[in-house]
Amino acid sequence: MRRMLTIATFPLFAVMAMASAQDPEPTKEPDKEIAEKIEALKDVVLDRKTEHDEQGVKLIDELNMKMQAGVHPKDKAAIVKALEDVFFKGKLRAPDHTSLYAGAAAALGYCGEDGAKVLRKAYDKKRFPDKKEWVPLREQLLKYLGRTKDESMVKFLCGEARRQPEAALQAAAGEALGNFEESKEEIRKEIVGELLIRYGELAELASQMGSSNIEAQNAQDRLAALSDKWNTALAKLTRQNFTTFRDWQAWHNKNRTQPW
Repeated sequence: MRRMLTIATFPLFAVMAMASAQDPEPTKEPDKEIAEKIEALKDVVLDRKTEHDEQGVKLIDELNMKMQAGVHPKDKAAIVKALEDVFFKGKLRAPDHTSLYAGAAAALGYCGEDGAKVLRKAYDKKRFPDKKEWVPLREQLLKYLGRTKDESMVKFLCGEARRQPEAALQAAAGEALGNFEESKEEIRKEIVGELLIRYGELAELASQMGSSNIEAQNAQDRLAALSDKWNTALAKLTRQNFTTFRDWQAWHNKNRTQPW
């Protein structure tokens, strides 16, 4: 009986030892260098002459590299707050001088849900209005919002993809949705369905080309702006590869109820 107990318990000890050996390393302690870089970034943001934005971009890149390597939770929260301040503190940079904002957007794309909240806030706020001169920056905000893979933003991105009047932003929203390629099937199917509704509307309008059909010409121009990005996103979400709405529709009609 004693021998049987010893034999029976040995595998448990072995499993416990293996589990202990596989435990992740303890969470890192707060990094003083991160605090120093954040302070330096604040100085750049608040510089009224905006003469050191290039240095600010470098600081953002360095903070991003540290964050991706793994940082203490307090350090991550501090970095996200510093990146948020890039958008909302200091003198507003001109629409053709947005490298600091673009750098912050790229870094927030690696911050998951926390980064998504800041990017959505920057997109929605009037500081960067929905005007032509701000379109390139707003494209970046959408692109990196998708990069966060925060599924709570799917409906918002689908709404932009379907109803955004600016073609470049509509294209960027579709591109952003391609980042959810590893999401559950239900979410991927929802995104594909939403994209194909708008894709189909545009394809139908564009097919009615005539010498005086302005709507058809506009639809054709919009398709030219978004089709490559949307086709890429659809390919990532479905593991298929088509280049026209007709082909996507044919595949979707046959497979919408099948596992993807």
